[in-house]
Amino acid sequence: MKIRELLPNVKVHGRTVYDENREALFCNWSCSGFTVRLTGTYLKVRVMAFSDQLQGMPGMPQPPADWPCIGAVVDDELINRHECHSEDEWLTLWQADTPETKDIRVIKLSENARGKLGIIEVETDGEFHKYESHKKTIEIIGDSITCGFGNEAENNGMIFRTSEENGWTSYAALGARELDYEFSMICESGISSARPEHPMFPMHAMEDIYAFTDELYDRKYGREPARWDFEKNHNDIVVINLGTNDSNPIRFYRDFNEIETMEKWFHVRYKEFVKQVRSLNGPDTYIMCGLGSMDYYLYHHIKEVVNELKQETGDKNICCFEFIPINIMFEGYGAMGHPSAKTHARMGKELANYIRKFTGE
Repeated sequence: MKIRELLPNVKVHGRTVYDENREALFCNWSCSGFTVRLTGTYLKVRVMAFSDQLQGMPGMPQPPADWPCIGAVVDDELINRHECHSEDEWLTLWQADTPETKDIRVIKLSENARGKLGIIEVETDGEFHKYESHKKTIEIIGDSITCGFGNEAENNGMIFRTSEENGWTSYAALGARELDYEFSMICESGISSARPEHPMFPMHAMEDIYAFTDELYDRKYGREPARWDFEKNHNDIVVINLGTNDSNPIRFYRDFNEIETMEKWFHVRYKEFVKQVRSLNGPDTYIMCGLGSMDYYLYHHIKEVVNELKQETGDKNICCFEFIPINIMFEGYGAMGHPSAKTHARMGKELANYIRKFTGE
């Protein structure tokens, strides 16, 4: 069955793009996808995959192309992970010996900037049923930490592989699932909350792309960026975990005398980004401005921004919090100094506890 025919009967997760020309539903953001209910003995999906080629660091070799990874979640267990390398490939995501009725979540595990994934067709030997879910919703905005960058890599491995990046076991997904919230993730490795005053590298910031459904996909293929419908896709909670990458252009700037000015620049731009998140999501959404678990250089500015917004606007639905730093002795590292799966598991519980405390649940 063509994915477009099936869409009215599935629950779509996260911000996805239906490309009319390719006749495919592109699930590019971490943990985006859909849940389908079926009775049968298997679920197959026909996918198209496109790689992303990131620029290497100055003086370093060009890294290999990154390809997207897909999996299925059945009975809350992640099964049948695949790294996709073809523009037309059938994958079996679930099988049983005898017909069963199952809810199967088709999920992209790797991040948006490192490979695009389109679903063209879905097939079973039985029948599809309508699946609905009416849970509360949470959106987590972040960088490589939120993506789960290298969370399944060997301790501090120096090579990134999408096959070792598991969004389903990131702190964001774990925290949301502990609370039984529907969740979406808007995250990209290396991204900052705001454009720095003196950029180290040419790169967009979250303030540039947050309002759009999938600016990364649209920009790559020369499409006009489509705006996300926040009213139709209401978030009960938005968590912002940004600021780690904002610190790098300041920390490594050549003129020490400019640092204070650059910090003030971040303060102003971060504040404007939080205002954007509030404007797009409406006054009733809880906004939580967090930082961690890698770097805390700018956290005092985040605290000041939240306090200023409370005083200036009377906004009671906003707060800030810190994750506990990585415990190297007991948790180790994932790839390239990033949080390991152990750290993500602990952060997921932290996030759930912060949310319970803040919302009174």
